[in-house]
Amino acid sequence: MKKTALCTTLLLVLLFVLTIVGVCIGSVGIPLSTVVEAVFGTGNGSNASQSSVFIIRNIRLPRVVCAVLAGSALALGGLVFQSVFRNPMADSYILGVSSGASCLIGFNMLLAIGLGNTFAALVGSLCTTALLFSTAKGDHNRLLLSGIAVNFLLSALTTLTIYLGRRQLDTVIYWTMGSLSGSSWPKAVVLSAVVLVSSIVLTARASVLDILLLDDSTAISSGLDAGVARMLLLAMASALTAVVVSFCGIIGFVGLMSPHFARLIVGAKHRSLIPTSMLLGAVILLLSDILARCIVAPSELPIGIITSILGAPVFLVLLRRRRNGF
Repeated sequence: MKKTALCTTLLLVLLFVLTIVGVCIGSVGIPLSTVVEAVFGTGNGSNASQSSVFIIRNIRLPRVVCAVLAGSALALGGLVFQSVFRNPMADSYILGVSSGASCLIGFNMLLAIGLGNTFAALVGSLCTTALLFSTAKGDHNRLLLSGIAVNFLLSALTTLTIYLGRRQLDTVIYWTMGSLSGSSWPKAVVLSAVVLVSSIVLTARASVLDILLLDDSTAISSGLDAGVARMLLLAMASALTAVVVSFCGIIGFVGLMSPHFARLIVGAKHRSLIPTSMLLGAVILLLSDILARCIVAPSELPIGIITSILGAPVFLVLLRRRRNGF
């Protein structure tokens, strides 16, 4: 317990520091005093101060909040995928669930179906997850191979929608590589509601996630309907992925890294894993966003590039160790 409390405290401090840095830096540098004035004061200063306050309140703060919430959501989704499929290499990006959400959004935009991006993403992620669940059938190796194949197929279809809808080429390409530039307070509200509800439900069902890591006979002996539990948990993970993809585009490997690092810190019990994974996901995505804004400033890189650079080596290490189970 002491170790968990210490790690949580350190992660909260790190997240607070990164939040301040994320608000201060950008194409226009803003001093910390102006940030304090914008957050706690009235902002009735000079014209320069007024413009800085506007940037902080309407651009920087929503972006930082969305980064924290999206990182937490991706971490929660990754934790569920890994626990349900009993595979530490499972992740919405690697398994193609993010690509499924993105693909249906692309067709929705191209054909003007009118579903709404979030709903289209939800349908795409749920269909992809159902396909993976029916294909894997408990085989960890088959799961990864199926996920990679589905990912390639859906990525190709998404590329097709980009090619056919070339009038919005730059915007769509940037969105498919992940970006927090479109963050806003309404999106932050939706993300916060989704993350809050999901974290409460998963924390209440932490013992179910612990049981699902074991074999099905243990689940049956404990009175758990493993099939129904898996479907409900996968639906929740798919919904988390869909909301993040519809708002921020495809952001890979956060759901892989966060739960994996959390297990190294607090162990395999989900009651401790859930909050630690969320904090790690928030830290990783916020740090990635800061790097994306700094590396080629005053321009910015798609955040998916940064998370892939950070996450791909972790995936390769897991493959090299051949850890196909917990």
